[in-house]
Amino acid sequence: MAALTGRSAPSTARSHRAGPRRYPHLGAGPAVGAEAPYVQALHAEIDNPLDLIAGHQLLTEPAGRRPTTQQCDCGHPVCGGHRTDRTRIFLMERHPVASAGLRSVLATVPGLAVVGSTGDPAGAVAAVRRVRPDVILLGRGASLGDDLAMVAALRGPDGAPEARVLLLRRAESTTEAGRILLAGASGCFPLDLSEDRIIGAVQLAAAGGSVFLPAPPPARVHPASLAGQAAEPPLQQVGLTGRERDVLAQLARGLSNAEIGRELALAEATVKKHLTQAMRKIGQSDRLRAALYAHRHGLAG
Repeated sequence: MAALTGRSAPSTARSHRAGPRRYPHLGAGPAVGAEAPYVQALHAEIDNPLDLIAGHQLLTEPAGRRPTTQQCDCGHPVCGGHRTDRTRIFLMERHPVASAGLRSVLATVPGLAVVGSTGDPAGAVAAVRRVRPDVILLGRGASLGDDLAMVAALRGPDGAPEARVLLLRRAESTTEAGRILLAGASGCFPLDLSEDRIIGAVQLAAAGGSVFLPAPPPARVHPASLAGQAAEPPLQQVGLTGRERDVLAQLARGLSNAEIGRELALAEATVKKHLTQAMRKIGQSDRLRAALYAHRHGLAG
């Protein structure tokens, strides 16, 4: 964890330590109208690096005590009803030291904001539904299968379907990398990377890319399988239409049919039709093999 804990968060004009929970007790600051103390109290909790969600509980105050003319730019979905251009990050990490290290690293980047965290997998889905993050960093569980099940839950209809998820573990082979993508995650990286590479991985995932650091070693494959792969039809000869190529490219990113439909402005049934035709043309019998074919032939970008 040396790479994660060596840098502390810079002090900024908006940085506060956790203050009293009721704003009348806050000291006077640069007032902007009568509502300024309320917003100061809100941000005293939001900027507390140990609990970035708690401050929004202040929004349960009676409506008459909420600010009406001063907008908050923290990016929380219930704070002003608007989004900022910052990448909003949620930490699902069971180990407090690792979570604190990630906070410290990410706090150094103006365009990134940690908007919530939990160490309890049972509460993670409800938490991401409340804060609607752009990127979720998912700490390592008991097995890869457990982590992929958590990815499905976090990006399910009860969680944050639009969020990008990065697993905080290594992909031990290209086969594991394929499983991670098909589960709906955007990749993975371990916590022993340098700070710059961690920040870059988060930014790349937020931009819609896939991240595997370090690059996974090739899986051990039986020679007969290699012969079959060598014999698969090259992309230039299979006669894919433009739409079929687009759908395969999105499949290689790990998107579901519904997500591909939203990305390409197509009905889900149309996506399924294009994907079925593409899989027949490339000679792949299931989604995993089709996604790996797309990666091998450069469709994943």
